[in-house]
Amino acid sequence: MKSVPAMILAFVLLTAGPAVADLKTESFTRASMLTGLGSTEVSAVTQYQGDKRAEDNTMKMVGGIGGMLAGKPQTSLEITRLDKDVVWDLNPPKKTYTERPVALPAGTETKAERRRSGPEQKPYKIVKSEIKVTKTGATRTINGFACTEYLITWELVLEDTASKGKVTQVMTTNLWNTPLTDQLKKAQAIEAEFNKKLAQKLGVGLSPEESDRLGAGMLTSMYGLDPKETAGKMEEVGREMAKVEGYPIVTEVKWQVKNDSAAAKKPEPESEPPPTSIGGLIASKLAPKPSASQNQDVVFSSYHEVKSVSLDPVPETAFEIPDGYKKVEK
Repeated sequence: MKSVPAMILAFVLLTAGPAVADLKTESFTRASMLTGLGSTEVSAVTQYQGDKRAEDNTMKMVGGIGGMLAGKPQTSLEITRLDKDVVWDLNPPKKTYTERPVALPAGTETKAERRRSGPEQKPYKIVKSEIKVTKTGATRTINGFACTEYLITWELVLEDTASKGKVTQVMTTNLWNTPLTDQLKKAQAIEAEFNKKLAQKLGVGLSPEESDRLGAGMLTSMYGLDPKETAGKMEEVGREMAKVEGYPIVTEVKWQVKNDSAAAKKPEPESEPPPTSIGGLIASKLAPKPSASQNQDVVFSSYHEVKSVSLDPVPETAFEIPDGYKKVEK
């Protein structure tokens, strides 16, 4: 006969469920360049299991020239394994995948970082940064979630290191947050823990997804800002956003530039790889320039909406390379 403690332990193990909490979210993201190119729309299914994440994306171009020239929607799957320090980028139509470390080896620079190195590649610096968070009182029901609106305004003044002319950037973020239920508290904790570990591996304050959603790529590519300085300011914004109550169902970001004499002189933006990432699109050379006929021009906008949240178990196979896939070099 089993001892009482052993029976109790067996009961706990049976009723406690898996040791690692699982999470699955469905979302929709739109990023607009507003230069006649149209927008990118990404429908994503993201699954978490401890130090593992799998992102299944379907991307298409809509509107503008991009929409006219776009072919079929593109599908991709990215599996991030922090436990193995590896990221697998899968191409489902071709059944191929590439492999890369989560973070570049110490001392390694990307091509973009090498282009930005040297004072001549950093024409602007941040001279003022002010963040304000307001609860507007507006309410909406989105995808079955009762939401309250918060408005975050970030005013950023940039100075041309050569001419000393200034450009004022204003980021407005509308958050529609729903109250934290037990389910959403668990979902938020799972996402936050993964993003924290990912950011630590990368040596940054925010994960790349969080930074891209806020428009960090637009700042560094269009104004030649030091990526580390930009990352530090993004951390401040992230900390302010973390103070907002509830779980974000909709995050809508808009960047505007105040039209002044310096704004018209801003440098030609650099080109970055644009495959399926929002950051690559932000850094496009076709980013708009301010118009003298307007007080403020929108240079970047994005919209992110959570469609569903589930804590049902996720199969471990979701975080492995499927059978039949062939590894290729970049």
